[in-house]
Order: sequence, then C-alpha cells, then structure tokens
Amino acid sequence: MKKDEFYQYALDAFRPVEKMLKMVPADKLEWKPGPSFMTMGQLVCHLSDGIGTELRMAFTNSWPKPEEMTEAMKQMPSCGIDEALARLENDKKTLRELLDGVSEQDFATKMVEVPWGWKSTMEKMALDFREHFTNHKMQLFTYLKLLGLPVNTETLYMG
Repeated sequence: MKKDEFYQYALDAFRPVEKMLKMVPADKLEWKPGPSFMTMGQLVCHLSDGIGTELRMAFTNSWPKPEEMTEAMKQMPSCGIDEALARLENDKKTLRELLDGVSEQDFATKMVEVPWGWKSTMEKMALDFREHFTNHKMQLFTYLKLLGLPVNTETLYMG
C-alpha cells in the first residue's frame, strides 16, 4: 500500500467517527457500560488521537517514559466532544505531515517498534494502528447503541 492510499484508508475511518462524536450526548461523558470500561469521555479522547499522533511516536521512537505511559493507562484522560473533534482534526493533519515526511521506500520497508513489543514495517504498523482505531470506533458505536441512539451499519461505516 502506498502512503497516499493509506492516508485515504485512514480518512475512511475518520468520517464515521466524526459523525458518531457529534451524536454523543454532552451529559453522558461520565457514562460507561460497566465498572471496567472507559467512560464515554475517556473513549472519545482516546479515539481522537487514534492514528497520526501515535504513529508519529512509533515512526520517530518518541514515546513517553514508561512510568508516564503506566500512569496514563491507570487514569486515561477524558475530554468533551468539541475537544475530541478538534483533536481528531489535528490527528488527520499529523498523519498527513508524518506520511509526507517519509519516503515510499521507508514506509514499505523501514522497521519500527512500540513499547509493548510489536516490531514491524512502517506500513504494517500503520495498518495495525488503523485497526486499533477501528476497534475503538466500534466501541463508540456500541456505547451509542447501548444509550439507545439511532446508529446502524451505515453510521458505523459511512458516517
């Protein structure tokens, strides 16, 4: 997959998330379906940095210190919908800049790794991060469905 093809593939996942973010009731940011789940605010905040921001850390090996990552996982940040939408827009720009800064050859063959043990080519890592984003997109869809909001397959895939 070429860099521009991947960028379009990522944008195809962003569109439905933008629509679903706009559906989140402001009074449900602290809601979660059970005690071991993220709150809606944590989920939308995590989802809003989903591809470009984290890929930049992988491609440049600029991860937070292990103790910072451990603390962030214990107390995931939360944000409101306007902030999540702004962060998602920034994530798109970050992804575009990141992809513009690497060659097609590096994207296809350069090895990168993440602190939790994955090691792969930039291209494969980008696909894995897009998959991670897709899983959280489905989580947001499920949260909205559990709240009784009018989501369906079209919402999930087309936005």
